[in-house]
Amino acid sequence: MAMTDQEQKELRSYCAFILKEYGFQFPPNDPVIPALYIFHKEMQLNNQNNNAIASLVKEASARINPTVFHFNSPGEAWKFQMGVTLRWIISGLVVLLFVWAAIWSWSIANDVDRAKTIIGASDNLSELVKRVQKTHDGYYFIDFSVAKKDSIQNFKEFQKLNSKTVRVYLGKQSK
Repeated sequence: MAMTDQEQKELRSYCAFILKEYGFQFPPNDPVIPALYIFHKEMQLNNQNNNAIASLVKEASARINPTVFHFNSPGEAWKFQMGVTLRWIISGLVVLLFVWAAIWSWSIANDVDRAKTIIGASDNLSELVKRVQKTHDGYYFIDFSVAKKDSIQNFKEFQKLNSKTVRVYLGKQSK
């Protein structure tokens, strides 16, 4: 499509105006101006395409939800760090609470087992406590009799193993 003289003159004057805006001085009838106008239009189209691509990338990155934080006013970063610290403290306290509850329940179960053992042995201990006597000086002692053949009476009989060792029979383990 051929341009008329009037269109060429308007194009050259428009290009000269644009170039003058950016500090270039060309007369309106200079043959370089149409080529510069084409460059200008191509760069404008290129910028529009780049802006469209940038907006698409920005839209896609908004859907990804990146963890980029922009702090625009003073004190925002400090408040953000305090929020992160508070979150870690709260989550740490929750974990410690669960650990404490687990240890507490375990200790209760363990204490119940020990209490059952103590109750099981208390019958024998009460027999032993009944045999405790006190001297005139205030010392406590227990007297044991010698074992008679194969019969064993709990806390009442002992067996002399050697000159330094005496075995006192406490009773059988309950099954």
